[in-house]
Amino acid sequence: MANHVSIHQMGLLTLIIIAVVVLAIIGLGVGVFFSGVQSGVEKIEEHPAVKNTTTATSQFLANVTSKIVP
Repeated sequence: MANHVSIHQMGLLTLIIIAVVVLAIIGLGVGVFFSGVQSGVEKIEEHPAVKNTTTATSQFLANVTSKIVP
């Protein structure tokens, strides 16, 4: 028998995640919460794998668009 997750379980999980995020924003304060998110994004942007993926994707899109738009 295959394991599967019903739509109702996914909806419940989504509501729980939203509730946790809202409570974190209320508990920490909006400014502190979003500054924490921003510092996390900055750390992720500096990771070499993300930089390599961004560069490769940019080059790929430039190549594809140059073939479509003369």
